[in-house]
Amino acid sequence: MKINKYIEIVTSPIGSLNLMPQKILLNLYEKLDKHYKKVKISIINNLDDLNNLVEKKPDLVVSGIKYLLFDRDSKKRDSKKKIWFPDFLEKHNILYTGSSKNALKLEFDKSIAKQRIRDSGLNTALSFLAKPGQYNKETLPLPFPLFVKPLYEGDSRGIDENSLVHTYKEYKYKIKSIFDQQHTVSLVETYLSGKEYTVAIVEDFKNSSYNIYPIELIAEKNTKGDRILGFYDKQRDREKSLKIKDKNIKKIISSLAIDSFKALKAKGYGRIDIKMNDKGIPYFIEANLVPGLGYGYFYRCYNLNTGQEHEQMILDIVQSTFSKKLK
Repeated sequence: MKINKYIEIVTSPIGSLNLMPQKILLNLYEKLDKHYKKVKISIINNLDDLNNLVEKKPDLVVSGIKYLLFDRDSKKRDSKKKIWFPDFLEKHNILYTGSSKNALKLEFDKSIAKQRIRDSGLNTALSFLAKPGQYNKETLPLPFPLFVKPLYEGDSRGIDENSLVHTYKEYKYKIKSIFDQQHTVSLVETYLSGKEYTVAIVEDFKNSSYNIYPIELIAEKNTKGDRILGFYDKQRDREKSLKIKDKNIKKIISSLAIDSFKALKAKGYGRIDIKMNDKGIPYFIEANLVPGLGYGYFYRCYNLNTGQEHEQMILDIVQSTFSKKLK
C-alpha cells in the first residue's frame, strides 16, 4: 500500500533559478508516486502560485528553490527583495526538504560561506573579492597562481580553462569576463593543485546521524594542460567519478565535509566540494545545499558508496525529512 502522505515537488523558472528541469521533475514524480498516495508538481511563476501552494497544505515540499523574486530584480543575485523559500514554508508550517534560510544565505555568497568555515577552524583557501579595475599588479592581495570564479554562481558556471591565472594579464581578463558575462564580482582564491573531491551528505533525522558519501573527481586536461572542472566539462560529463579506496583519505575528506556541513548550519541533504593542496591537505571549496536530484554528482556519490539506485536515494531523503521537526 502507498503511504498516506501528500508531497508537492516544487520549482520555479523565474530568473534562471530553476534547480529542477522538467526531466528531473517528472523523474521524481514517477518514483515518489510509486510509494506515496498523493504526489503533485507545482511550478511557481508568481505570488499567486506561491499562495496556492500554501492552500493545498501538502505534508511535504520537495524543494528545488532557494529563493524567489517577482519583480524586475528577478535576475539580480544581490537583490535585497528575495523571498527565501524555506522561510516562507516555515511561516506556513509546511515541512520541506533541505536547509533553512540562514544556511542557504551562507551558501549563496561563497565568500561569507568561506569565512564561516574559517571561523569554525576548518581549512579553506585564502581569498579576496575583486571587480574590474579594483587592483593593479602591485596591490593584489595574494600571489599567483590564483583561481578566479563568480561569487554567486553554482554548478561551475563561469569556470573554464581561463579560471586558473598565472599572470596579472590573465587575472585582469578573467575578472572582466566574469563581470561582463555573469554580472557579479569574482571570488579569487589561492590555487590548490591537489586532488578534487565532492561529498554528498544525507541527514538521518530519525537517528540524529549523517550518511556521508565522498567520491574523487578527475577532470580531463584542457588545452593548457590543466585539470579544471568547468561548467562545460560538467555539462558534457567529461570528468571521471571514482570511489575512494584509501580508507584514510576517505576518513579525512568525510570529516571535513561533515564539519563544514554543520558549520554552515545545513540540514537534510547537501554536497560539499573539497580540494587538496600540493601536500595532500584537504580544503573546503564550496557548498551546494540544493544539489540536483537527477543523475549528477549527488547521485554518483550515493551510488558509488552504497550501490543503491536513484529511487532509493530519493526515498532516503524524503523518508528522513518526514522525521524532521519544524522550528
